[in-house]
Amino acid sequence: MSPRVTTIVLGLVILTLGVCGLVYPERVLGLIGLTYANPAHMAAALGEVRATYGGIFAVMGVYTVFAAMDPALHRGRLLFVGLLWLGACAGRLFGIYVDGNPGLPGWGAALFELVIGGALVAVAQSASAPAVRERTVSAPTVSAGAPEHAPAASYEPPPVVPPV
Repeated sequence: MSPRVTTIVLGLVILTLGVCGLVYPERVLGLIGLTYANPAHMAAALGEVRATYGGIFAVMGVYTVFAAMDPALHRGRLLFVGLLWLGACAGRLFGIYVDGNPGLPGWGAALFELVIGGALVAVAQSASAPAVRERTVSAPTVSAGAPEHAPAASYEPPPVVPPV
């Protein structure tokens, strides 16, 4: 798969996760195995899900889709988003080390984060470098009636003046 197609697919997956977090925060809470302890805190819990799993993921997805227009030019952006996913995977693996086996959903999430992050980092590293265009400077044109100024042949810095 080409870097552009891979980036578009990954960006759309991330964007879809973000939209789901914004629109269906209760389902996201259930999917990740969390619940709110007190109904009085429901609005705060749903707001946290919308912010973290909705807003951040939606922006990350849009950012990735825009980077797909020219993966070689946006290598740094793709690397950044990929490293965010790998950081999430590393945090999850640290939690597994400290807290114990999370079961199949926890391992599946770690694998998902590893695949998304690894694919984005691979795309960032494999996208061919952007073409460098040489800039040419043309001689200034002189219009009729305009004073002519001779361009300086070279620049010489002012002489060094010793302190008094």
